[in-house]
Amino acid sequence: MLKSFRARRAGARLAAAALFCIGCHAFAAEPAKALPLPADYPNRYIELTIPFAPGGGVDLFGRTVAQLLNEQKIVSKPIQVVNKPGAGGSLGMTLMVQRRGDPYNLLGIAIHAVVTPLTLGTGYSYKDMTPIAKVFSEYEMMVVRAESPIKSLRDVEVALKKDPGSLSFGGASLGNSDHITVALFARAIGVDPAGLNYIPYSGGESNPAIIGGHVDVGMGGLDLITHVESGRMRVLAISSPRRLGGRFQKLPNFVEQGYDVVNENWRGLFGPPEMPPAVVQYWKSALGKMVQSAAWKAELDRNQWVNTFEADGFRAALDRDNQLYGALLKQLGLLKQ
Repeated sequence: MLKSFRARRAGARLAAAALFCIGCHAFAAEPAKALPLPADYPNRYIELTIPFAPGGGVDLFGRTVAQLLNEQKIVSKPIQVVNKPGAGGSLGMTLMVQRRGDPYNLLGIAIHAVVTPLTLGTGYSYKDMTPIAKVFSEYEMMVVRAESPIKSLRDVEVALKKDPGSLSFGGASLGNSDHITVALFARAIGVDPAGLNYIPYSGGESNPAIIGGHVDVGMGGLDLITHVESGRMRVLAISSPRRLGGRFQKLPNFVEQGYDVVNENWRGLFGPPEMPPAVVQYWKSALGKMVQSAAWKAELDRNQWVNTFEADGFRAALDRDNQLYGALLKQLGLLKQ
C-alpha cells in the first residue's frame, strides 16, 4: 500500500513537472506582455531618495524636481525627498537595489552612479538599477586667478608637455569630475594623466586656493562665474560640447580651441531593478513634461544648469560614461573595480 502511494505521488510530480515545462515552452514561444499602468497610479506618495546630505548639488536637484512635478500638477501625489548620505552615494544605491520592483521609489543621483563603484569598488552601480532619465547637466570650468601669467590653454599645454608636474591643479576630490576634466585635457595633448600634480580640496575650499595663487590652475563648476564676473578669476575653457549661452556666451570651450575635451556632471533619476515598464514610462513622460515648463527653464537659468534631458538613450550614455571614466581612472591609478 505504501509503495503504491509513493508511486502515485511520484507520478503526480512528474505530471506536474511536465505541465510546467509545457507552460515554459508556451511562454518562451510567446513572451509575456508588459502589464499596463494601473488607472490609479500613483495612489500614494512617492519616495525620492537623495544619497547625499541636504544642501548639496544633488539634493537641490532632487528637491527642485519634486517640487515642480507637484506644483505643475504633473504628478498628483506628494513626492517626499529623503536624504540617505553615505560612501559617495553607494548607500542610496544599495537601498534602491533592495527595493526591487517597487513602483513608488526613485533615486536622484549624479555621475556618482558611475564613478563611485569604480573608485571605491562598491557593490552596486547604475547597472543594477533602472535608468529613467538624465534631466540636466553641469559643465566644468578651467580657470586661473586674475593675475596669473597663464593666459591660455596653449600656455598650459606647453608647460605640461615640458613637465607634467610643473603646474598644480586644484579642484574637488580625486576621481571627481574636476579631476577627470584635467585628465581628459592631459590625454588630449598626449600627456600621461598620472603625472599631473592634482591637489584635491573638500567643499568650496579650492576657490580661495585658486584666487590666492596656491594652485596654478583651478577647476570647478559653472558657479565659478560669480568669481569670473567679479574679476577675481579668468576662464581658460568650459568642458561643454558647444559654447553656452547667457552669462557664458563669451567664454570659450575646449573644443573650439582645438582640444577634444567634453565632460558633463549630469543629474538623473533611477528606479529600483525590475521596476514595471509602464511605471518607468510614466516617469519618463512626467519628466519630459516638466522640462518643457517655464518654471523649469527658470530653474535652469537660476542655477546655471544646462538642459540635456535624455530618457530613452540614458542607459547607452551611462555605458559610454562607464567606459570613459573606467579607462581614465585606471590611468590615474584610482580604479578599484
